[in-house]
Amino acid sequence: MTQIKKVQKYGLKFDSRLELFFYELLKSEKIDFDFQVPYLLHPTFKYQGKSVRAMTLTVDFDLTEKGKSVIVDTKGFQRNDNKLKWKLLKYRLYSEFGEQPHIFLPKNQKECREVVEFIKKL
Repeated sequence: MTQIKKVQKYGLKFDSRLELFFYELLKSEKIDFDFQVPYLLHPTFKYQGKSVRAMTLTVDFDLTEKGKSVIVDTKGFQRNDNKLKWKLLKYRLYSEFGEQPHIFLPKNQKECREVVEFIKKL
């Protein structure tokens, strides 16, 4: 499996060069967003007297609080456990909040540009 190289720039840590690319693309287009936003998928709970840790999913770019119903997570490769977390997030967003934001998982720079063009039309 290929190791993804983390990048530091602007005083921030990016999980990949693709994440940095999308960050810079949004900034250049003056699109407001929140960066690396954690979503609680389920809280901590006790099972047979033992604590089970909470499950969260941190999305790279969240525009839902900025007037756009869009969540973006740059992914060169998506593991099976991550697919499950995205299903849980979609369920939670819809069942608890009645929201169905557009969710994008661009895998390359071309797809990142397409997502930004979509956002600009909202």
